[in-house]
Amino acid sequence: MYQLPCPHCDAVLDVSPSRAGEQRTCPSCHQSVQIPKLGELRQLPEVNTDAADVGIATHYDETGLAPRMGMVVLGLIATAALLTAGYCGIRWALVDVPYSTETHLAEVHEKYPKLKAAELIREYEQMEDLGLDLPNPYPYKLQELEKRGWGRNAAIAAAISFFSTLGAFFLGTSGRSRPKDA
Repeated sequence: MYQLPCPHCDAVLDVSPSRAGEQRTCPSCHQSVQIPKLGELRQLPEVNTDAADVGIATHYDETGLAPRMGMVVLGLIATAALLTAGYCGIRWALVDVPYSTETHLAEVHEKYPKLKAAELIREYEQMEDLGLDLPNPYPYKLQELEKRGWGRNAAIAAAISFFSTLGAFFLGTSGRSRPKDA
């Protein structure tokens, strides 16, 4: 920090090098003061280091506890959701469904023309007696439903992780501020 005299009232302004080239309002006379470029600013006398340390602590806006806690909570939720999405994604990839409705129908279309008339009549009678509704779904349908469920859970967990990360990022950056002018 450097000491810049106000050209209007000769009050001393403490100026950090990051403010070089900017405009600043004098706290004494409330007039606009042009801060010199960095090369010229370094030729001015420096502020005592003890006063500068105290001044830095009071020059920044501090964020409250609520945004910090919100960011931590959302970060933890994002991490847990990401781990859940990874687990569900792995489970989805491990469920193997080698048989599908299309292959089942292709087998039926291939099988029926080769059956003898007596076998077709027997199958028709079984359909009339038992009905066309199956008491339980085919095993491949259960596998398809399981795989679809793991995929849906992975997508939901990934979305929760994404939005929690965005929320944590927003809370983390919204509380930050630039240093105040003294």
